[in-house]
Amino acid sequence: MTGRRALLVLLSGMAGGLCTLVASPTSAGAQSNEWKVEGELGGAIFFGNREQTQFSTRMVVERADELFESASDFRFSYGVSTDSEGVREINRRSWSASTSLDFRPEERWRPSVSGRMESAFERRIALRYNAGAGMRVSWDRDRRNRVDFSLSILAERTYAREGGRGTPDEVSLARWSSNFRVRRSYFDDRFSFDSNNTYRPVFDSFGNFTLSSRNSFSLGLTEVIALRFSVSTEYDSGALDRGADTNRDGQVQITMVARF
Repeated sequence: MTGRRALLVLLSGMAGGLCTLVASPTSAGAQSNEWKVEGELGGAIFFGNREQTQFSTRMVVERADELFESASDFRFSYGVSTDSEGVREINRRSWSASTSLDFRPEERWRPSVSGRMESAFERRIALRYNAGAGMRVSWDRDRRNRVDFSLSILAERTYAREGGRGTPDEVSLARWSSNFRVRRSYFDDRFSFDSNNTYRPVFDSFGNFTLSSRNSFSLGLTEVIALRFSVSTEYDSGALDRGADTNRDGQVQITMVARF
């Protein structure tokens, strides 16, 4: 019950923050320039000795004005395989929802707050959520050509799936969080590059950490549709202790993207 109540509280807070941003006054012309929405869809089917099906989707919503800049990221992936005897096995099932809010986005140094929730079958995480605050420094020409670095402190709680190797079912701790992101676009945004890397060590134990890395190249086919090649890696130093097969999990994908 504690985890469910905390999940509802965090969901309500995220929804309230998004509603506040939507309700803020802007002119119709300015609003179209301030919003950025991106949807991504990918999948694969394998057949033969071992049939496999994989599916992933992602949605990013960003908004910026002279007072605030917000970004929300929603992801879901699912994979299932079937052996020669017809036995089906789930090999991937994960989702995440994150949001961040920067104050004074026109300044180079910006206070920021963030929150994130996730669940990952392959890393034996039933639910993990965190929230925190920090500072971000940004060098940018526009929202598609930017270099960011941020440092923050997070409070985090993790609920492990059943079947762990003697680890607690519930862990609460504090983490440092550092993020480095580079975004570049070329040829009138026909070609773009995005590198996003995050390192989150436990506050007093830097050997206990999570590491996320996502690097992608996008080729615009039309003004709206793009083809994207991405390499993503997740490392969690506690995954093996929770019963996962490995601490590292990654994927290489080619996906279709719609940008508005």
